[in-house]
Amino acid sequence: MIKKIISGYYSRMLLFCIAIVCTATITLFIFCGSLIEQRQRAEYLKNYDIELNALSSILSSKEANLTSALTPVFSSTSRYQTLSRLYRERNLSVSSVSYSIIQMMREICQYDSHCRGILLRTGNGRLFQYSPVYDTLASIPLTLTAGVTFTPYRLQVLSDTQLESLSPEYEKPSDHVYGLCSTLFDYRGTSVLPLGQLILLYTTSEFSDSITSTHLDEGALFLIIDRNQNILYSSDGNYQAPADGGLRNFPDEFPASGNLKSDGTDYFYTSVWNVDEYDYLTLCRIPASRIARSSPRFILTALASLICFTSVLLYAVTLRRSDRKIKAIQTGMGRIGQNKLDYRLPVPKNNDEFTQIILSFNRMCDELQQNVERAYLSEITRKKQELYAMQASINPHFLYNTLEQIRVQITQGRCADASQMILLLSRMYRNQTRRNLYVTITEELNLCENLINLYMYRFGNFEYEFFIDNAARIYGIPKNTLHPLIENYFTHGLVPERNDNLLTVSVRLIREDGRKQLEFSIENNGAPISEEALASLEEKLARPVLEQREDSGFALSNVNTRLKLVFGESSRLYLSGGADGCGFRVKFRIPPVLPENLQQGRPGPP
Repeated sequence: MIKKIISGYYSRMLLFCIAIVCTATITLFIFCGSLIEQRQRAEYLKNYDIELNALSSILSSKEANLTSALTPVFSSTSRYQTLSRLYRERNLSVSSVSYSIIQMMREICQYDSHCRGILLRTGNGRLFQYSPVYDTLASIPLTLTAGVTFTPYRLQVLSDTQLESLSPEYEKPSDHVYGLCSTLFDYRGTSVLPLGQLILLYTTSEFSDSITSTHLDEGALFLIIDRNQNILYSSDGNYQAPADGGLRNFPDEFPASGNLKSDGTDYFYTSVWNVDEYDYLTLCRIPASRIARSSPRFILTALASLICFTSVLLYAVTLRRSDRKIKAIQTGMGRIGQNKLDYRLPVPKNNDEFTQIILSFNRMCDELQQNVERAYLSEITRKKQELYAMQASINPHFLYNTLEQIRVQITQGRCADASQMILLLSRMYRNQTRRNLYVTITEELNLCENLINLYMYRFGNFEYEFFIDNAARIYGIPKNTLHPLIENYFTHGLVPERNDNLLTVSVRLIREDGRKQLEFSIENNGAPISEEALASLEEKLARPVLEQREDSGFALSNVNTRLKLVFGESSRLYLSGGADGCGFRVKFRIPPVLPENLQQGRPGPP
């Protein structure tokens, strides 16, 4: 069995195709399983993505509403001037301006219930804290560290840790807070001078309440981190980043989702960048073990393996059974090729495609034997020239190549194509063995199309076009006039490496010197013909056909001689190269005569 696969070219090619199909099937099934698993994971993480956007929206709304929250400061010129005095004058007593400023701070905190206090940092190094609980404004020492940098005229967000570093006497208004910082400025002529910062303190409980209301997995960690790795919010309460960066060390180009590994544990994360005035990242990290792995991926892989195994098994069984029948058909073809026309293939008991092929082949052999015998008895009395014409039209090499192509179709399992080829071959040889010497142009074109369809199975990389005047179809032509010219294209003109091979056959009814003429043209865009080869063919056409060898322009000479015998010297073949120097063209003209008139020996015009 292995020897048959190795020795047979098409068996190896078919096995190679099966290997490709199996590989593609397994790959496709694995890929589909991965897509299903990703889809299920995306469905699982959809609520987490929604919550991430909700957390991001909470902080974004605080940013968007900051101007509205500071309305009490800018609603009155006197209020703003009082606050500006606190920022400008280093030795100004808080008690002298505390009532007006406290009233402003109170109104700011009342704007948002999550606002737990306000810090006022002046440009001259002073820091004040307003507490809505005690409704007081206290001066506390300012000790800026390298971790806090204030940029004038730029909205900033400060983490809990950064706020604690501002002053040792800073009183945290809640367990965890974050600050939204804006710049207070003053006008000096046409210049704008920054006076300091106004920092609104918000509790992080709003984030926690939002997460709790969604009833998500308690093992999930929600984080809000700025680009400098300061933790604005952490659902586990850990606001201190690890020394080595750990899971909170994110690059600038942080992907939207992916996998993380920390302390030997695998996590999956999904995140949302908010790139605006504050530039922060909202992230959710979930232990990979909490996301259930789906089984369809493994099921699909197993199914793909089963399909591949079944394909290989069916291939082996089919190859073994078909090989025996193919050998029987090859034996029969060999005997027919040895002119043993009385041999018939044994018909199997089962009625499969091979049986239909064998029956068709036997019928073809019956008809072929009968037609050959009839043709031999009738043609033996005809002119030697007509006998040569008939022999030239039945090319044994064409029969061998066609039968070999039928065997290839059977080997590749395309029994329907093989059966159709046998049917086409049977029709062609049935037509060849008919006694009539003249046929209509329609019948001749049908025979040619039958021949082209057979070659289509062999090559498959060409196209053909017929351009026929309907008025010309009823007129007669010597049988097998176009057949050798078309077969000559497939023998010498077709280029197997090209996919744009084109054969064109046209029949036009024209008028020349006041008389009707049928103009035939057979043209292709195949292998170009040199001037030397064209001159050689013209020289061979001028010699008698009986002096020609069958492998050296015999078909062209045969057709040329028969046309001149029937229609006169003016109906000779004209050879030339195709358009643009490619291909080959054969043209000739004959008078329009009905086939029954030709049969009676009247080749003149009707």
